Amino acid sequence: MDQHVLSVEMRMLTKAVDRYLGETMPESARAATGGNARIIIFLDRNRDKPIYQHTIEQKFCITRSTASRVLALMEKKGLIVREPVPHDARLKRIVLTPAADDIVADLKANGERTERLLVEGLTPLEQETLRMCIRHMRDNIDEAQKDFEHDHEGPRFRETMIPERGPDRERDDDMNDMDDMKEESK
Repeated sequence: MDQHVLSVEMRMLTKAVDRYLGETMPESARAATGGNARIIIFLDRNRDKPIYQHTIEQKFCITRSTASRVLALMEKKGLIVREPVPHDARLKRIVLTPAADDIVADLKANGERTERLLVEGLTPLEQETLRMCIRHMRDNIDEAQKDFEHDHEGPRFRETMIPERGPDRERDDDMNDMDDMKEESK
């Protein structure tokens, strides 16, 4: 019997989806490049919250200098503006421009088209079962990660630990975006 390793199958699917999304990326979003597009989507999803450079640094696990260069390039491309905030003159809130809003609309349309393609042929019950299974697997791995971190709580380990995810449990592959963003900032 041919046995497939589920985690490998899931990783292969994720990579195939990422490749497809990259190849079918709308022309309007190509100017934004991959790392910029991820920041644009993050900013769009969090329009109701104040987002600053340090928020981007933490979310995407990048250094201050990398974030500064990436955001400066995005500002130069007309994708974002940095607005001062009244309560602290040192802080600048990062806000999407109308040009970025157009990119968001195109990226969302491409994402929805890809989502429809992914679930084509699955019944609503199969789709919901799949979502429940994925949530359950995420809970399992979260619990295993907590146990691992608890068992390895030395100072050396804490310095290299991955930051905890927020309560929204968003699972973008943000850690892999760091290299993209460093390349874009050059």
